[in-house]
Amino acid sequence: MDDLARRLVIARGDGIAHQKLLNELSNIDLLIIDDFLTVGVDSDAASDLFAILANREHRLPTMIASQTGPAHWVAELPDRVAADSIVNRLANNARIINLGQIDMRQHRNDQARAEKSYWE
Repeated sequence: MDDLARRLVIARGDGIAHQKLLNELSNIDLLIIDDFLTVGVDSDAASDLFAILANREHRLPTMIASQTGPAHWVAELPDRVAADSIVNRLANNARIINLGQIDMRQHRNDQARAEKSYWE
């Protein structure tokens, strides 16, 4: 998500490059956004995200990986109307895969520290 927002900010300086990036993201076979809204985005990025998701709706799959859910996403987006529109597009017809409450980064770190060969 951070990389996507950064790419959109950079492209925004050139209207043609910005539109080309929006079209590319709207038409890619499978759009995967990892760490979705872990960090808040500005209103321009939210507007771009809405445009991408609206263009993909009912046409192409979008996969969101996040440690938070829709309630958090709505709170992180700067504009309430855009937030509702974005979350509705993601939540409608969604398949949710809940991997549980385990923080795999912490789990793997604990496993590594338990190894005899681990050093700090």
